[in-house]
Amino acid sequence: MPAWSYARQTILNPHSRACLWKHPVQATRMIVGVGVNHLLGLSETILPAADQTCPVCRWQGRRFRTFVAPDIVIPASICPECGSFDRQRHVVLGMREVLANPARVPRTLLGLSLSQAMSYLVAHEGLGRCFRSDYDRRDPRYEPDAIIDIARAGFRTDAFDWILCSHVLEHVPDFDAAVDELVRILRPGGLAWIQVAYQEHLAESRRIPLDPRDFDAHAWRFGQDFAVRLGRPGWQVTTVEASFLAPAVRQRHGIHPVERYWLARKLG
Repeated sequence: MPAWSYARQTILNPHSRACLWKHPVQATRMIVGVGVNHLLGLSETILPAADQTCPVCRWQGRRFRTFVAPDIVIPASICPECGSFDRQRHVVLGMREVLANPARVPRTLLGLSLSQAMSYLVAHEGLGRCFRSDYDRRDPRYEPDAIIDIARAGFRTDAFDWILCSHVLEHVPDFDAAVDELVRILRPGGLAWIQVAYQEHLAESRRIPLDPRDFDAHAWRFGQDFAVRLGRPGWQVTTVEASFLAPAVRQRHGIHPVERYWLARKLG
């Protein structure tokens, strides 16, 4: 998007959360973030560096870029090549460990609301057929193969070797039915890679009212009991925390130590 058009939609838009005269602090953070990203790109052109690297797309550079949006600015978080965030780079490190064994490469995958970064991985990693699903078609970037309600998925039992479920379950009011469906459609020995919006300070997860005005509304706040809530007979759940990684690995791949995912294996 041209710089002027972007500015009109953000810092010069009176309805934006980064409007320059209404929200000057956020507008300043956006301007600084965009400037830092531009300078990083120039510096890597003049003097190539490989201080950090993306495990999703293999990009190498001086530093991951600042994610800039009207409501949030996150320094050193996003890959300039594939758009992956640190939570996605974390789970991909785990996937690559599994994929090092050719016998464990999945033949059929289900991608639930698949992000651009995960779409990149699926397209370039030589994985099997990936069925992309979403709950509507509002965002054309993701081009789903099917529109489904994950609580009533409709796929046959034992259909998929892998399920990619990142930041989906917190939007589903009928959480238990959704997890039951994941268990049902995953084949024995298959893996579900699960990530959710997680609040470490929260001892017990709780259901919250959906805001009908919010397109990205959450139905759940998940906390320390999330792995227990995922538990099902014949369904082995492991919490994988980024803090388990060596500091040098986290630094190289730009992964914050608070990130985590849950790896669920269907036994049998």
